[in-house]
Amino acid sequence: MTGDPVPSMILSAKRQVVLPADLCRQMALQPGSSVDVCLAEDGSGILIRPAAVVPRKPASVLFGRVTHRGRPVSIDEAQGVAVARRVLGRSAP
Repeated sequence: MTGDPVPSMILSAKRQVVLPADLCRQMALQPGSSVDVCLAEDGSGILIRPAAVVPRKPASVLFGRVTHRGRPVSIDEAQGVAVARRVLGRSAP
């Protein structure tokens, strides 16, 4: 580990720890940030790393990928079909 030693932390009953604010600032972690937690390769401790961020794409990338033949279907009709399938316990049309 580099830098100043991190103070000891206490594991809560829910197995949670609070990361020191200075450490979070150094790693650019903010509330809601995703992290990966794993055992160190040599088994000497637990590693917490920022999770790889998957860039979000706008919904517009989906336009033109799905085709529909026949008359247009309203959102209400599509939701009605989904509810009916759930009630009848079927997934096929």
